[in-house]
Amino acid sequence: MGGETKKSRILYMSRMKAVACVAVVILHGCFLSKGFVRDSLPKTTVLQIVRSLMTWSVPCFVMVTGALLLEPKKELGFKKILGRYLVRMVIALVGFMELIQVYDHAVYNKDFTGQHLIDGLKNAVFTITEKGTVWSHTWYLYLMISIYLMLPVYRMVTRSAKKEELRYLTLVYFLFNSLLWAGQVLSGRTTGFYLMVYTIYPLFLFMGYCLHTGVIKLGRAAGCVLFLLGEGLLGWLTYVRLHTADEQFSANLASVLDSYAAPMIVMAAVGAYALFKSFDSEKEIPVLDKAAAELDKCSFGIYLLHIMVYKHIFGYMHFDPFAHGGFGMLALVMLAALAVSYGVTRLLKFVPFVKNII
Repeated sequence: MGGETKKSRILYMSRMKAVACVAVVILHGCFLSKGFVRDSLPKTTVLQIVRSLMTWSVPCFVMVTGALLLEPKKELGFKKILGRYLVRMVIALVGFMELIQVYDHAVYNKDFTGQHLIDGLKNAVFTITEKGTVWSHTWYLYLMISIYLMLPVYRMVTRSAKKEELRYLTLVYFLFNSLLWAGQVLSGRTTGFYLMVYTIYPLFLFMGYCLHTGVIKLGRAAGCVLFLLGEGLLGWLTYVRLHTADEQFSANLASVLDSYAAPMIVMAAVGAYALFKSFDSEKEIPVLDKAAAELDKCSFGIYLLHIMVYKHIFGYMHFDPFAHGGFGMLALVMLAALAVSYGVTRLLKFVPFVKNII
């Protein structure tokens, strides 16, 4: 996450990252507020469906990374990848882990000591991203570190591969790391077939590059169909998961829906990217695109900080939005999380060292 400079900003990417940034804030708002409605299946269903419908957003950020950094003509050697991009992400990881420690112990638990700073360093290495923790969104930082470490290898592919070879690569990744994987989880049966690199994220990287360069061409209509089909399946399957009497099937379905490897999420994300790309030749809309540029520029900081706003409101203040207006109040809390995290990020960009990190 993060943005290009104004000079190099690509309009459709800026718009997409701005909308995706808002979608991430909504996604986490639904996830973190669901504890207030555990006794209400209708409200839980609404929160879970809205959360599922926002999952296209994170893969789109990965696709933007692929579109920008896999371009063979872009001057991007080991020094820049490992000495700039990778170092930036490591500093962001360590810095945020320390910030978490300061907040949790000085504000939330009121027991802060110097030892907790050492614990922050340990957490950066051994990770506190276990599923279910409030800070679990930091998994994205580890993902980006992994991507940067492998980027020189991925760039070797785009430098030498023909268009049909890149199409083949994305198809194989989708068939094995998304479709086959989901089929195995849902059926409860496994097969001996697998890829040696068993993760979905290279698919998003290469798909972003292919869509951006026209190696894979999806027009506005195709993007719309893919997006609506993916979103429709996500909404319907989320409802089924919560209302089926088959507990094992519900658990299997939850495992699929909670993973960005889910075919429905892949379809929605690729469709969303294609839709935004289809408006690439459109003229700027002054007010909207200025706002989009601001969110784009601050998206990385917003991603890191908005969870702290949510934790302060839901955890420290014990504020239950459903006891003070319901979904309307929750929407205001989401808006507050977006506004505060944007404002703090914008201020931090005036700090010389921090502005190059966040």
